[in-house]
Amino acid sequence: MTRKTGSSAEKTLAAIRRAGIDRLYKQGFAGMTLRELAADVGIQAGSLYNHFSNKQELLYSILIFVMTELLDELKLSLQSAKDPHSALMAFVECHVIFHCDKRKEVLVSTTELRSLTPENYRRTIEFRDQYEKQLKDILIWGAQENYWQAVDYKIATKLILGMMTSVGVWYRTDGPVDKTGIVKIYQATVDNLLKNEMQSLRMHAL
Repeated sequence: MTRKTGSSAEKTLAAIRRAGIDRLYKQGFAGMTLRELAADVGIQAGSLYNHFSNKQELLYSILIFVMTELLDELKLSLQSAKDPHSALMAFVECHVIFHCDKRKEVLVSTTELRSLTPENYRRTIEFRDQYEKQLKDILIWGAQENYWQAVDYKIATKLILGMMTSVGVWYRTDGPVDKTGIVKIYQATVDNLLKNEMQSLRMHAL
């Protein structure tokens, strides 16, 4: 089997990543083989080594690619935010849409962390920590500007992220609510959660 006519190294790499995500989603890291992956892409098995030295490197590359894509999309989403509230709403929108559109990628990124070597795991978690820090910083900014108050920013960050990430489990394109509607529901829920926390703290202070 030869490389598809007209394919560049960059296009081939993108095709390998897409096929790798599909294989990881269906079979998991232990179940997939590079020979199967090469057949999916339409290249010789040996050609994969022009891009990845082994299956571990492939997995690491995919997980870093997904996290980088998420961080890049978040950066774009936050560019027009002028205050903590608009930044929070932009973060919620970005997170929910990404997890609706990239369900396979998110599931693979979550379940296959366990298959990384310790060093690759550490590097991947650093990207995830960068993403979480973006939300934590928004929460701290909002508290400083008196938009809301979070007792523990770390816990509040993980609570909000956990609540939003679950959308990738149950969202269906043919469901009764479209992505725009789902985003609005999550935005209102997160907004009310923080405002209610603020109100509760004020009542206790009386």
